[in-house]
Amino acid sequence: MDRRSFFKSSICKLADIGSEHALKKVEHNAKGWIRPPFAINELDFLLNCSRCGECIKACPHQVIFELPLHRGTVTVSTPAMDIPNKACELCCDWPCVTACKDKALAFPAKQPELEGADKQPLVECASPNEQADSAAHIESFPNANQCPPMAQARVNTDLCMPYSGPECGACFGSCSIENTLTWHNEKPSIKVDTCVGCGQCVQACITMPKAIEVGHFGSADPLPTDTGQI
Repeated sequence: MDRRSFFKSSICKLADIGSEHALKKVEHNAKGWIRPPFAINELDFLLNCSRCGECIKACPHQVIFELPLHRGTVTVSTPAMDIPNKACELCCDWPCVTACKDKALAFPAKQPELEGADKQPLVECASPNEQADSAAHIESFPNANQCPPMAQARVNTDLCMPYSGPECGACFGSCSIENTLTWHNEKPSIKVDTCVGCGQCVQACITMPKAIEVGHFGSADPLPTDTGQI
């Protein structure tokens, strides 16, 4: 039995317990890490991902790492991002996605309904092999603002200097998504509905501990996530 068959077998056994229960368990566990850009839903991700490590090798900024064994045999060696220690740079050619032969990371097959004429159309990917063999198969790539949310960032007003008096502005201009990191009376805030959780604002923050926190989305407070630092 090869690695992919082994992991698929383990996940299918989990699913046999009851699809709804299994899905809830998988989604709950997934709050402990942040997947790379354009990751499909967690259960399908675990079924598709062969743990080949190609997305990790393809990341030019070394943001992606393998989840360790203590996270469980179902998720061991699957890719996650080392945010907030490093930021996803939302590369214009998405090398981690185009490197994925398993389509665990995959551009949407169809263009979603987008507001505003400034957003460029998404390309359709005909097959996993075409996606992975060469980026030349793709005529255009999704913009950064078309990346599905990977995580959620928020400003901790107890730590952010402008909220207590001193001027700062270190994170000004750090966000790649237009009108997401906004400023009011010299104080930063983050729009949850457009934030993709890349962590670029966190990287720019100069306070220690960081005044901008990033974690799994879907919670009122971003949850701490696994990082590449052992």
